[in-house]
Amino acid sequence: MKKLIAIVALFVSVTALAQDGPRHKRHNKMMDATAEEMADIQTKRLTLALVLDDKQQKDIYNLELAAAKERKAKWEERKEKMEARKDQKPTEAEREAMQKERKANYAAMLDKQIAHQEKMQNILTEKQFDQWKEMKAKRHNRMAMHRGKDAKKGERPARHKNTDEGEK
Repeated sequence: MKKLIAIVALFVSVTALAQDGPRHKRHNKMMDATAEEMADIQTKRLTLALVLDDKQQKDIYNLELAAAKERKAKWEERKEKMEARKDQKPTEAEREAMQKERKANYAAMLDKQIAHQEKMQNILTEKQFDQWKEMKAKRHNRMAMHRGKDAKKGERPARHKNTDEGEK
């Protein structure tokens, strides 16, 4: 009986540890970082990858700092909204309003990305800008592969879905 309890306890602890993987920890670290720390890290990453000079580093730091401050504000706003409606299901009207808001936010996000890209193009040399675009494309592809090529945002990757081959 004691062995059975020990085995069950071991199984539960291993399962609990598996739920809090490295991606979760990395996300929490970034959430705890200040906007200045985020901008500094991003500037250093780009400096290593693109060999930036001092002026470019300062310009990119300022650009990344503004983006990080805006991102932190959005995270806090989203966190407050989630806390406010923690145990409540939205009504049909609220769902429709949320859907419209998501569409508007998506359009605004694309506008911000275009503006960011234009600013990066003004800061970087042509060769650096091409490298930066390639880095962005690789990161986008990695994220898409993690979700699954044809998966929509929020869907589980194909590797997690049951298939006929996996059941044989």
